[in-house]
Amino acid sequence: MSPVTACLLALLTVGFLVVKHDASVLQEVQADASAVEEAERATSVSDKITQLTQDMETCANNEDLDCFMAFFDDNVRAMRGDHPVLIGKTEARKHMTWIQHDFDATFAAKEIIPTDGSYVVERMEVIMNFPNGTSIFNGKGVLVWKKVNSDYKIYIDIFNDN
Repeated sequence: MSPVTACLLALLTVGFLVVKHDASVLQEVQADASAVEEAERATSVSDKITQLTQDMETCANNEDLDCFMAFFDDNVRAMRGDHPVLIGKTEARKHMTWIQHDFDATFAAKEIIPTDGSYVVERMEVIMNFPNGTSIFNGKGVLVWKKVNSDYKIYIDIFNDN
């Protein structure tokens, strides 16, 4: 093999190794970027659900049933201890009139778990007291939020007392 041919082969080999290394680095960078995007999405979704929960608490404390029901999907499934499953916003609304009473509610998100982007699971505690401090309800619940367009609505609403 001539020196020129050997030199060209060496340059091609080095070039191939550089391209192969660059491709490997690019794959690692893309994987890292995907992980960062996923973490940011989860944080963004968690922040969104936290804000929705706070807004829902405000509606309850303002005794505003229409405002409160705006957070529910039209096909919500509401499940309360010792009650049948209520399907649909109209049925669920019949059992939400407790909002129209004078008390202070605290909705505390304990865990927010984004799933595939279409649903988010929220585990929460709910405490309700009359203005004089007498307890009405001390319970726990799970809300499954369903993505509807660019917003989230409660699709499954499960609560019971402690």
